[in-house]
Amino acid sequence: MRTPPSRRAAMAVPPPPPNSGGARSRSRAPDRLPGDVIIAALAPHIRFSDHLAHRVVCRSWRRSCRLIGRAPPPFPWLMLPPPASAAASAGPPGAPQRRVFYDIPEGRSYAYPVPASRRYLASRGGWLVLAASDPPRRRLELLNPITGMVVPVPWPFGEDPSTEGFHAVLTASLADPGCILAVATDRLVRYCRPAVRGGWATLRAPGFRYDTACSDFVSVGATVYLMDERRKLWRADLAAAEPKVERRDTAFALPQMLAGESARWRHYLVESLGNVLLVVTDDHHRRVGLYKLNWDMRLWVRTPASVLGDMVLLLGRGCSAAVPTSAAAGRAPGTVLVARQPWRSTVQQMGLNFCGGGGGRGEQPWFWTETRLSAGLEDDQLVVRKTVPQRPGEFTAGDSFWFFPAIDKMDCPPRQDGAA
Repeated sequence: MRTPPSRRAAMAVPPPPPNSGGARSRSRAPDRLPGDVIIAALAPHIRFSDHLAHRVVCRSWRRSCRLIGRAPPPFPWLMLPPPASAAASAGPPGAPQRRVFYDIPEGRSYAYPVPASRRYLASRGGWLVLAASDPPRRRLELLNPITGMVVPVPWPFGEDPSTEGFHAVLTASLADPGCILAVATDRLVRYCRPAVRGGWATLRAPGFRYDTACSDFVSVGATVYLMDERRKLWRADLAAAEPKVERRDTAFALPQMLAGESARWRHYLVESLGNVLLVVTDDHHRRVGLYKLNWDMRLWVRTPASVLGDMVLLLGRGCSAAVPTSAAAGRAPGTVLVARQPWRSTVQQMGLNFCGGGGGRGEQPWFWTETRLSAGLEDDQLVVRKTVPQRPGEFTAGDSFWFFPAIDKMDCPPRQDGAA
């Protein structure tokens, strides 16, 4: 009795001629979905925006897009404030609200539902970190607006009603098992691993004081850096077996504000090529200074724009980044784009991230500014306010937020036949 060929051997046999007929024509074809073949042929020629369109054709195309993959754009989208109509008729907390995400280099807009009445804390690898602080169901939420997936995370501060102001950071995409979500408030850092539903652990950061505009939080790998308004630093490696907080007194003096300017400088921490950078700017972003951290020397070193190489800086509370100029639609190295976040300019402004109204009588609201790194904080730079094509009254004059779009393996649906 003849032994049937193995599955591997059968798949290795070349396909029969079209008209050969007989048993040969009934040999099993490779186990591959039609969408895999189509998307594989298109992959070298499509952009991330095309990838988003293909994945909604059907379930098999969605799976094929995920399996073949498409790297997200290095330049993030800008999440714009909600439409004025949505702000005026906001539904119950958590109700879906249409938000526009603007791709600046491509000049294209995308719309996805995002829960209303949420505070936006951080963005990383396709995910937004949101705070749902309306009692009695206080919690954090990790949301991928593209896929609609939501991962709830318990409120990090228990039943303490006094803890409202805090920073947050994701150390990696949620698809990474080593992803850590960390939050920081007065004298306290808490962290967990949301991908494995881990509980919160606590670290003490003695002396740290939260400030909406002048403190910030950033990660370099699994190491987080925390800075207060005095420019003092706290650091902790959250991947260590027993994480500990280290402190450095890196405070230094800044030039006095001129008459008529805002009372304080604003601070942004940015990770670039494994380095921690500090960007100091006034509220109008006319004066911008760059500093690089030397942890061992306990110094913020004043740095020229050339240290960035071919990079552009994107600044925003909880969403700052450095991206290559090749992805920035012709912008020169050292260009600085700052998301407009008026509600983040005032201390202890919690609640919604937008305000009603437009940009003034006959004025379209603007959403980000563009300027250049100057030789120092004493030099004024030209600042250009930027907007997007819109109808009058379409958007409120509220907060914008950098969002880093991505689709990870958590978006891959199972095969229809049950295969992985």
